[in-house]
Amino acid sequence: MNDIAGLLSRLQAADVPLSPVIREAMSAVAVESFTDYDSEPFYYDRPLVFTETEGGGVKTISAPHMICTLLHHLELDRGDEVLLLGAKGGYLAALISHIVGPEGGVTVVDPNRQVVEHVRMRLKEFQNGATINVRKMRQLDFAPPNLPMPLNRVLVTGSLPNLPNWLESRVADGGFVIAPIGGRVTQRLLKRERQDGWFDTDLGGVLFGPVDISETENEATDSLQLAVMIENALELGSELEVFNEQQINHLQNFVNQLRLLPDDLPPVLLSGEDDVWEDDEDDLFHFAELTGEIQENPLLDLLINASDWLSPLWPTIFALLETEMQHPGSPDEVGEDFGFGSHEDLVP
Repeated sequence: MNDIAGLLSRLQAADVPLSPVIREAMSAVAVESFTDYDSEPFYYDRPLVFTETEGGGVKTISAPHMICTLLHHLELDRGDEVLLLGAKGGYLAALISHIVGPEGGVTVVDPNRQVVEHVRMRLKEFQNGATINVRKMRQLDFAPPNLPMPLNRVLVTGSLPNLPNWLESRVADGGFVIAPIGGRVTQRLLKRERQDGWFDTDLGGVLFGPVDISETENEATDSLQLAVMIENALELGSELEVFNEQQINHLQNFVNQLRLLPDDLPPVLLSGEDDVWEDDEDDLFHFAELTGEIQENPLLDLLINASDWLSPLWPTIFALLETEMQHPGSPDEVGEDFGFGSHEDLVP
């Protein structure tokens, strides 16, 4: 099912912002040019994997509804210069270059060499006359070399707790940055404009993976992120009546306990399986090893002490979080599960 016209029609019918310019770009640029993975999920409005690391890290091209949303808020014109922090496989850069044309340009920066090499190779084969530069950055807190100056249009394609100082300092007056700002579980998509100071527009709740693929190899969760995650699942689960009164009370008390924990505790690595906390010392030790902390950890202790009632609910909690992922461009009759978990984009 590689029907881009059908996908775009469904997105437009779902009121996803889709201008003629964006429609033309998505019709002209084949997503298959930027991944060797099966592209079918993309046409069901799902994210599409473009690379994986040996350590299990995964990077995706965002779901089409999110691609359209990001392009819409970039307010692109012919001749614009755009900086992309995070690669999205090169697909997003190709779309933008198609829109800004040979008078404009796109610079892609990413901290991971494997990702950068993938993007360079794929964009090398993509010829439309526009200028596209791809550079590896040392790390997110340090400015990449030879950036276009000043920056007028910046798109961050992975989650960050805050914008790096080097990025904010280079944005021109009247320019803006679009970025998913927040923790690892949820973020707010912000449009941060520089107008004699900074002016933020909240574009909604989203869930992006981190910019750096290495951070997806062992995605850990701290106490506050876990509290927010369970609150989200509890709210939806209560509406759907999947929890009984006792389970709701357990979850609410658990969230309150999580919020009382110190904010500097080591995070834990979570799983959607229901056997994480089996009453077996080897299993518990293995779980502690995964967190990187085998000494005392109040967060880990809290999880283990709650295991009798929480462990059976764990798959339901993860399923409810997946339910929050919406795919407005997917055919109504299709309920396929393509299994990308926290690498999805969330539109509540």
